[in-house]
Amino acid sequence: MLIPKGDAIKLGKRGSFREAIRELSDSGFSGYVEVSYKITELSKGKVLFNNGKIVAVGIQRVISKKEVVGSEALGELLSLENCVVDVYALTEEKVAKAMEWNKKAVVEGLPEEESKVTGGLTEEVITTPYEREAILKKYGIRMPSEEEIDQLIINALEGGYEIIESAATPVDDFESLKQALEETAELYLGKVSKKVNELIESCTSAEELVDRFPEIKSKAKSLVVFASRKKIDDMLAEMERIISEYI
Repeated sequence: MLIPKGDAIKLGKRGSFREAIRELSDSGFSGYVEVSYKITELSKGKVLFNNGKIVAVGIQRVISKKEVVGSEALGELLSLENCVVDVYALTEEKVAKAMEWNKKAVVEGLPEEESKVTGGLTEEVITTPYEREAILKKYGIRMPSEEEIDQLIINALEGGYEIIESAATPVDDFESLKQALEETAELYLGKVSKKVNELIESCTSAEELVDRFPEIKSKAKSLVVFASRKKIDDMLAEMERIISEYI
């Protein structure tokens, strides 16, 4: 799922997924939740909320890169008794963009009984980035990188998978975004990345790039003769991460 970057509200809390969504539903939350867990393999889910209602859900397997979306994905998450939950707030405008970009992941909503039961996350949390940064500064603790956070999640879930360090650097303008995507394509596909990069280069805005990302994915997957499916899937997952951080 492609979702604009949000403001961190609660990070790294373990417990039941049902408890997490009950609290968010009761509070009329708008934003998204990232859920990390392991059943047969390590998986990461994203759940988009609009005024306390779940509107879209997507899951990606870390190793196999398989995607599960919509009601099927929601059903899997509702069954989780042990997961790591991160909560991010979004503005109304960003929620609307996320809904537009993830039409295949749309769900009708929670079962009625789920939204009526109150509850909460199982631990007290630091609720704002400012409070978190102040405490870290006070005790001389460095904020972990995204890769380190991923590894901490895996360790918490007793997983044994290796996280590959990202090849791309943070981007702060559209030209840098395109460059980061093109460099990612070259890293994974080599010379045959030209056809993918031509599509990326032809985009004139981030909105157009997001709209045409399914076309980019299709073009990349057509290159399976020249590169393994795993390499292509890994590349597309990294591109989605880069785009999500930019938007």
